[in-house]
Amino acid sequence: MLPIILIFLSSVSLFTFCDVSTKQINEISVEKAAQYLSNYGYMKEIISLTLPNVPSSEVILRHNSVTISDALKKFQKFAGLKPTGKLDAATMEKMQQKRCGRPDVIALRQKGKYKWEKSDLTYSIESLTSELSESEVRDALKKAFDTWSAVTRITLNEISEKADITIAFARRMHNDPWPFDGEGGILAHATLPSSGILHFDSDEKWVYMNSDAISRYDTTDVLQVAIHEIGHVLGLEHSADSDSIMLPFYRDTVDNRGNYITPKLSASDVRNIQYLYGINDKETNQRGQTTTTTITTTITTTTTTTTTTTKYGSNFGTDSSNDDNDFNSDKKIDINCPDEVDGIITTDGSNYLFSGNKVYEFDRSGVKKEYLLKNLFPNGPPFVQGALSNSRTDKTLLFHGKMVFVYNLEKSTKKFVLQPNYPKKLPTALNFKPMGAFLWHEGSQILINGNHFATYDENWNRVTLQNEVINYFDNFPAEPIRGNTIQSVTNFLIRIISNSVSNLLVVLIETVNFSGVLIRRMRVLLFGDNKVYKYDIKEKRVIGRAMPLKTFLHC
Repeated sequence: MLPIILIFLSSVSLFTFCDVSTKQINEISVEKAAQYLSNYGYMKEIISLTLPNVPSSEVILRHNSVTISDALKKFQKFAGLKPTGKLDAATMEKMQQKRCGRPDVIALRQKGKYKWEKSDLTYSIESLTSELSESEVRDALKKAFDTWSAVTRITLNEISEKADITIAFARRMHNDPWPFDGEGGILAHATLPSSGILHFDSDEKWVYMNSDAISRYDTTDVLQVAIHEIGHVLGLEHSADSDSIMLPFYRDTVDNRGNYITPKLSASDVRNIQYLYGINDKETNQRGQTTTTTITTTITTTTTTTTTTTKYGSNFGTDSSNDDNDFNSDKKIDINCPDEVDGIITTDGSNYLFSGNKVYEFDRSGVKKEYLLKNLFPNGPPFVQGALSNSRTDKTLLFHGKMVFVYNLEKSTKKFVLQPNYPKKLPTALNFKPMGAFLWHEGSQILINGNHFATYDENWNRVTLQNEVINYFDNFPAEPIRGNTIQSVTNFLIRIISNSVSNLLVVLIETVNFSGVLIRRMRVLLFGDNKVYKYDIKEKRVIGRAMPLKTFLHC
């Protein structure tokens, strides 16, 4: 899944007691508005074409038939604005507000898809910020966790290491795909279950329930941010409910008199978290009591030269030193049917389908095994946005944002091992974020996003071609492609009778029992979000109708 990122735009005043007329609202260009809408899920990855001598307001944006007007209406409805479809003053003001960077419109819409498979969770604090004392950080996090555990059947205990949820203050590049940007930009990010990552930007001016400091406009209340981010860590997405703590836009924590307002859950927040984990049996009689416990540990405080002390692997999956018990524990999980496809690979004779934080091994008879992504691909991303395997190089590539993870499958242990110096950033020349990937029949490694594709060489970390799908892949399905498998459907045996080309006898057979040259006619299965298409390479067209994913997997 994508990270949760809180963004602060310092040019906009964020407090309700400020008169609207005193706020400085900067003009937003059409290009920047389209990028905003793309970042938060209202439009897919944008490709802009600027024509010479054409005003910026008339910039042509080619965008998978979704117009900016349509996307603006969606955003305006979600944000509680009048859905004009125009980039008006109210919309520009809302776009410049402090907010969470997780998309408002997500591809995986099934309610409750991401949740912890247990109710007793642990967390650890791995580094601090110089802006807050250790006791302030501990108290803020305890209050934030207690806010959620008071209403649902979850306990959260702090431990010193190997916790379900790791919390850290960090700066700039800090061993995950989402670097911070210093003061006044990204505030924090987190992931959905079961990655369990929550990072705060240590360059921010953090305060804890300090109304005087908050009223000076240059500080950020860590409690408000922590409650929102923990909601994501527990499995909640954004809400359009204006009272919800999961509203993506940052909520003021002082009233118009400068008094501190303690953040709290709305009725919809309570309902949604209880949908995932049930009702706290002690909620009615002990609403004021807490369910978290803490222990005393030594924590690193970040300075101007310190980043998080955690390794990438401890954030995004089990460490490579984990024993077989953790890996094989997936076999005990009841096999479910995936709802959508994030990526497909075929390696060592096995097919794997990526969906959210899980991987499904399948064949023609259906799903055979279900794995947690972090167990099958240690030190990898929390979810993938495209994957491919290349039998010629014995490499498997996973893509997430603008990062690539390269694995080798060890034949002896049947385990995927992340290669040295990975993950890496994809080349800056790549002008889109991959949302799918596949190996084509002639060996090209294809990255794809909607109608845009690029060929990619991981050895040199470069793209060798970028173009539109319709220009190179005839009659592909209209919907975005996430991955493929290639299968042989007919065997043709060509037996050379003489050296003359005209004297070739082509015999269709089932079994090869004499000398000849075997040629396979290849048919590709193209996987959309939740549909499967048969594509004939020779005829360059889709064969028949699309098949629902669950029908294809017999579940």
